[in-house]
Amino acid sequence: MFNRLSDASKGAVFLVSGISIFGFSDNLTLLVSDNVSVGQFHFSRSLIAMFMVIIAARLFGMPVLAKLWKPIAARTVFMVTSMLLYFGAMPMMPIAEAGAGLFTSPIFVLLFSAILFGERIGFRRILAVLVGSVGVWCVLQPGADGVTIYQLMPILAGACYAIGSIITFRYLQDESAFAILFSFLVAIGISGAVITSVFTVFPASDLLIATAPFLFSGWETVDAQYWLYLFIIALGATVALSLMTRAYQLAQTSYAAIFEYAYLLSVSYFSWLFWDITPNALGVVGIVFIIASGVIITLAQRKAI
Repeated sequence: MFNRLSDASKGAVFLVSGISIFGFSDNLTLLVSDNVSVGQFHFSRSLIAMFMVIIAARLFGMPVLAKLWKPIAARTVFMVTSMLLYFGAMPMMPIAEAGAGLFTSPIFVLLFSAILFGERIGFRRILAVLVGSVGVWCVLQPGADGVTIYQLMPILAGACYAIGSIITFRYLQDESAFAILFSFLVAIGISGAVITSVFTVFPASDLLIATAPFLFSGWETVDAQYWLYLFIIALGATVALSLMTRAYQLAQTSYAAIFEYAYLLSVSYFSWLFWDITPNALGVVGIVFIIASGVIITLAQRKAI
């Protein structure tokens, strides 16, 4: 039955499945965020995930070494930047709100597709950008001190994620999904090690470390429990990223992106279940507006097709 579905429908199934798993595994990040930096977290997770990808690729008979190096490299830069920004901000706010910032990516997909590839923007898409912008304002809730850099980080992550997704659909449809994922894991693992080493050799100020230890700490000693949590997180991330990468190979980016909003439902549910954390009323309104903007984008996309 699944094989009878169109590529777009298969992409939607893969995307919803993968993104829902991410909602679970991302909440587990809070189990380790007080013990290590974001760089050490990504390095540790990548070590485990790379072995998982190699084993899975062998089981499915697919390569882990990329053929299309230029688009792979471009995608990897944007995806690595996106994940470093997103995970760096995650301990600084409710995860659902950080996720809402990241999943402004369909808005950026729309804007970048128009600017870089000349895709036409009609009234519905302009409305989507306006609705999404209102949603972002509700989530950020700037006070007298304005918007902080930590609030902007998930939105910047969404912009980078959008570019990476566009590259995946336009230039990497014939590349192995495992090769795309393996390249990302290697790059983010190395990036994490470099960032953590820099803060170890050149420590940040005590104020910065006290404000955001997940961002500015150096290498820390970890125990067996840490590696157990990392194994579970890495397993979830590997399965999720594999499904999502395959989804963006099958379905047009501006169509598939809407299904990523399942993440907001998943991450909110597990955030409530594990940590009893929920956004405030205005934050919920913002999340609804951001989802609505994605729905408008999808309806406009379908009419264009």
